[in-house]
Amino acid sequence: MIGAIFSQALREYLRARKILPWLLLTSLCYLFSAYLGQLQPGITAQGKYIVSSTILVYHIMALASAIYTTSIISQEVEQRTIVYLLTRPIPRPVLLLTRYLASVLVVYGIGVFGAVCSAAGSHTWSLLPHDLVAMLVGAFAYGGLFLAISLLFNRSMIICLLYAFGWEISVPSMPGEMYRLSIYSYLQSIANHPDVEINAAIAGLASPKSMHLITAWICMIIAIVGLAAFSAYWFQTHEFIGREDAE
Repeated sequence: MIGAIFSQALREYLRARKILPWLLLTSLCYLFSAYLGQLQPGITAQGKYIVSSTILVYHIMALASAIYTTSIISQEVEQRTIVYLLTRPIPRPVLLLTRYLASVLVVYGIGVFGAVCSAAGSHTWSLLPHDLVAMLVGAFAYGGLFLAISLLFNRSMIICLLYAFGWEISVPSMPGEMYRLSIYSYLQSIANHPDVEINAAIAGLASPKSMHLITAWICMIIAIVGLAAFSAYWFQTHEFIGREDAE
């Protein structure tokens, strides 16, 4: 039963109309990294890859997670199909976390495709393995956060999109300790990119503040487990019905 739910969710998320726009968007990472040298003459191949992955790939992945994860429950509530979902003979936490894992897998695949495009455009592959690990952590972390938000708030997609495309872009470069409230900062610490010469106009986006590698790992593991456990508990103990004002 669990395998059937997982495969059904995966097929739903991988429908052409849902996945093709993301593949087209991430494919632009190839063009960006390939022609970045015209914006900053003299930039190295590693520099091209780092700028492309940090400015585009990670933020595209966060945006994809916001959209895919909120569809797990919020979309079911708004479309009034949540009743049919909950009638399945499977515990609620298992149902929720199974669909969550399917969304994580799809979001991670989008991130991997973007990273590969960036590596191909910049003609360097040495940094790709580090980013693949960081993106896997990011897919779980973003998914866990957005899943919890979708259970707590109506119209949660707006909140998630603001976080993914507003908070995650601006906060990591703010002065002080605000960067610690951004998942993106932890992911960049896990990716552990080398320092490169970057144009001042994009340095703030491509070089967020970082922290110790062990600290980043510990915080992300606690956040992922904690958010998943909270979401499972909340989904188990609260009622979810179709919204009459959804239309």
